[in-house]
Amino acid sequence: MSEPVFVAFATQKGGTGKSTLTALTASYLHYIEGIDVMVMDCDDRQHSFKDYRDNDFLVTNENPYLKRAVMNFYRNFGKKAYEIILTNPGDAVGVALDRLEEGVSPQVVFFDITGTVNDLSIVKLLSRMDYLFVPITTDTADMKSSIRFASHVVNNMLTTGKTKIKGVNLVWNRIPSKSKTRLCDMIDGYVEELGLQSLDTVLSNSSRFFKDGATTGRNGLFRSTMMPPDKRLLKGSNLPELVAEIRKIINV
Repeated sequence: MSEPVFVAFATQKGGTGKSTLTALTASYLHYIEGIDVMVMDCDDRQHSFKDYRDNDFLVTNENPYLKRAVMNFYRNFGKKAYEIILTNPGDAVGVALDRLEEGVSPQVVFFDITGTVNDLSIVKLLSRMDYLFVPITTDTADMKSSIRFASHVVNNMLTTGKTKIKGVNLVWNRIPSKSKTRLCDMIDGYVEELGLQSLDTVLSNSSRFFKDGATTGRNGLFRSTMMPPDKRLLKGSNLPELVAEIRKIINV
């Protein structure tokens, strides 16, 4: 078996949707497209993925509709939920490699990383990724932070030859429409001059991305670490298109 691809959605600022994008992409790949994944939850200050998985267990046990949906899904799926490993930035790669030595064989390993480039352990972790995807929003502060982060990686890491990183791509997230706005196009032109590029697919600022079963009733799950996104919510979400574009880049 070939070595897994190491992937991270990363920025130096919180609130841009790193963990949500990681969860959506990992779950779509694993549960819909059959790509085995593993997630390294490296943010030891809050462990967002542990919170996501704990919430999944809670809502599926308390909501009869979701409980039946989970049982029906796994009856046909034939595999377990993907593994989430809690670690810290300094140990993350070593822990992942240990799991591979133990016989676990994911095709993609996602690393959920806290947002900063001022920590040497995080810089070293970023340098071990094969691909970085940098969420960018139309909020001015978030936008500037994401561009600075991506530029830093390209100019101070990628060009040195001392990193595994093969590519860095911006991902437009939480924008007001399902396609790139004029502002997005203007910023894309600017970042191209900096040697950066963004994905063609965008994710809109839609409430569906936060549907995690917290509300009762027959509401489907969209963000879940145990289930695929509900088919009713997938329509018009651009998530299938985003995952297809990411798969083409990381070659899985």
